[in-house]
Amino acid sequence: MTVTVLGRFPPPLDGQAIATERLASLLDRDEAGRPAHAVQRVDVGAPEGETLTVTAGAGAAARARHFWRRRATLPAALVAADGAPVLWASISPSALGHARDLAVVARALPRRRTLAVVHRGDFHELFASPLTRRTGRRLVRSLGGVVFLTEGLAARCADEIPDARRHVVPNTIDDASIPSPAEVEAARAARGARGGLRLLYLSGMIPSKGYPDVLEALAVLRARGLDASAQFAGRWPSAEAEAAFRGRIASLGLEGTAKVLGGVSDRAAVRRLYLGADVFVLPTQYPVEAQPLTIIEALAAGTPVVATRHAGIPEMLSEREGAFAPAGAPERLADAIAGVAAPEAWRSRSVAARARFETAFSPSAVRARWDALLGGVAGH
Repeated sequence: MTVTVLGRFPPPLDGQAIATERLASLLDRDEAGRPAHAVQRVDVGAPEGETLTVTAGAGAAARARHFWRRRATLPAALVAADGAPVLWASISPSALGHARDLAVVARALPRRRTLAVVHRGDFHELFASPLTRRTGRRLVRSLGGVVFLTEGLAARCADEIPDARRHVVPNTIDDASIPSPAEVEAARAARGARGGLRLLYLSGMIPSKGYPDVLEALAVLRARGLDASAQFAGRWPSAEAEAAFRGRIASLGLEGTAKVLGGVSDRAAVRRLYLGADVFVLPTQYPVEAQPLTIIEALAAGTPVVATRHAGIPEMLSEREGAFAPAGAPERLADAIAGVAAPEAWRSRSVAARARFETAFSPSAVRARWDALLGGVAGH
């Protein structure tokens, strides 16, 4: 089957672009690595991999020209895959993004063969805002369906999208990010042979993602006498933000135990970070959070997770695989981390984490759900 994946492809290496490429790659090959669907990638991202934020001045004019040209070329790209299902993986609920969708993308879509794939946790806002309510309803009703990452995120749109046209398929991760069972077991054995508690935060260095809470919780754990350390991996929005964080590390006296890595793009290096950590910590309150890929990566490595009950996260894991703590509460975050890392609890959570990945988020499990859904679309 031919499938067109329409969306933002890397660069930049943000969550949505990465998830879109992973979706296309997943459909390219079957579980044995053989060619599966004939996937056509159609990029509707910003020029030269820039972000989609429209700013004033010459930058805004250049982006406007870019999208106007894309508006002219997009119909031909979709006609080339006439009859194929289209997975539209960049549909936006924001007023600006929705206006761009209507002007550039929607007019070219084969509506009933198009499934909008929602990567954001705030898609229900499309129907709440007076700026987008009417046009958003018309757009969504014209499509073949909408695919959400979790049942809870889908339920937020139940009043606007009928059950039969709401679908749920979770994210998955690329093969290079998935440790082998032997690697996971070796990491478990290594933890038993060494002392100390290793924490990992891996995400964008955005305050609402929770990295300041992780640092404060590290200070709490060390004040309690635990030999704890933490690694912080992620891209910084500015040099000033990084300098402020390093200053806070110094003020807490954690220069030797809190390591700032910056962005890490090498997938093998990312895999090693998860395997070397005892607990992955993501106390996020990011407003558009949906289903963090980093939690899936941690589960694949058998690394227990401590996170917030936010967006789709409560459907990704339970206290069998980790623990929950509220955002903005370092003491309670430290309590949750210490509980997960206790020797009598850690191994069972590690085993449960990997099992959860295999059944819910592995490429084979997710590919099966996409194959079933695409078969239904092609049948119409």
